[in-house]
Amino acid sequence: MMEWWVELTLELQIFYGIGILATTILIIQLILSLFGLGDDLDADGDLDVDGDVSLDDADGLHVLSVKTIIAFMAGFGWTGALTLNAGLALLLAIPIAVAVGAILMWLVFLLMKALYGLRHSGSLNYRNAIGEIGSVYIRIPGNGGGEGQVEVMIQGRLRVIQACTENPDEIPSGHKVRVKGLVTERVLLVETLSN
Repeated sequence: MMEWWVELTLELQIFYGIGILATTILIIQLILSLFGLGDDLDADGDLDVDGDVSLDDADGLHVLSVKTIIAFMAGFGWTGALTLNAGLALLLAIPIAVAVGAILMWLVFLLMKALYGLRHSGSLNYRNAIGEIGSVYIRIPGNGGGEGQVEVMIQGRLRVIQACTENPDEIPSGHKVRVKGLVTERVLLVETLSN
């Protein structure tokens, strides 16, 4: 094995090194995921980007996360090594490797988004909250002037859900409310309970 490595050019060593390392990390993530531990690696491992560029998805997922970056590195490393072994010049191998890595990164992001959507869709129907009494978790502005959050039981589960009100006055935290209807499929319309 060492003879093979020593005979490689520096460029091939770099591409193979990146590919082998990234693939090893992917395999470790897969094994940990089988035991329910893989999600913990990505929970706080998201890359923050300064400035006005937003790489967040509507669901709170990030295009630049540990999993997507590792997928990029695996695609980049293996593609770079394959293109150099095929006889292409380094200046052509690098853009091809970057393109394949970016495609893999995007595919992993889309896969994570689809799996995240399955996890959250379930059978929870927000219409079942209508008529339920809950408690304001984050204050709700009056006259539909914005959203707050309420804590309410839906189908036997205590959930914190976005809510707004048509009441003229804001509803402070801790106040009891009744769910009157839905504004959207994930935003409740609430009213204060008369004391």
